[in-house]
Amino acid sequence: MLTRLWASVEITRPHNMAAAMACIASGYLLAGGAPFSGAVSPMIFTGLAAGCGNMINDYFDADIDRINKPRRPIPSGRLSPPAALFLYGAGTAAVTAAALYALAPRMAAFVLAWEVLLFIYARFLKRTGLPGNVLVACVASSAFVAGALIAGDPVRAAFPVLFAFLFIMGRELVKDAEDLEGDRSAGAKTIAVVFGLDRTLCGASAFLLACACIAPIPCLAGAFGKPYGLVMELAVVPGLLAASALILGKPTRPLLTAVSWILKGEMFLGILAMGFA
Repeated sequence: MLTRLWASVEITRPHNMAAAMACIASGYLLAGGAPFSGAVSPMIFTGLAAGCGNMINDYFDADIDRINKPRRPIPSGRLSPPAALFLYGAGTAAVTAAALYALAPRMAAFVLAWEVLLFIYARFLKRTGLPGNVLVACVASSAFVAGALIAGDPVRAAFPVLFAFLFIMGRELVKDAEDLEGDRSAGAKTIAVVFGLDRTLCGASAFLLACACIAPIPCLAGAFGKPYGLVMELAVVPGLLAASALILGKPTRPLLTAVSWILKGEMFLGILAMGFA
């Protein structure tokens, strides 16, 4: 019973939910929102929508995950596909109903749009390569807009959206390279399957280096303050450069997995830096 309960939590990928919630908070604070006053409910619903998206993604990816991620709840046998589908359906229905009741119309529209787009990604675009990567980057980066919109100044989210889009595109390509074996066996047409490992990682490196290059611009323009500059230049940019260097060699799959986790840590640091800009 406890094993199934934990698997039901694990399939939502709580760390991804936390990242989505942090993007809302960061956009909100960046746009001048008062801490803990208006973003708590939107943060919760954003995290829940992300969790539902992760569930349906794992449901449709069960055959690929048996090769690429065998320890995940479905391929490991800790959660059956029908159970995962039921959790997704019940969770999405509950989140949708509660969002329509509890949130302002604009924020509720964001939550519903994310739910629909994440389903489209999992069902139709995950295995198509670039369209799926772009959709994930757009959905994730749009959370900054939603947070800034709550505070009344969505324009302040322009740079975080650009940075997040480039960053997530880079990480998505790293993940494509990491998952090449399982994606190829399932007939997926990801970038790595179609164009090969070397070209995919060159593309990933280009996106990550672009992030490193544009990171100082807000400070140089006087738009963001010293806390942003310190976090980005002392932690995020060095991490991006290191990740780029690692993937341009002849990386093994374990190394690509490590780089993916390094980038996840850099993502949280970047979100933090944006929030305190």
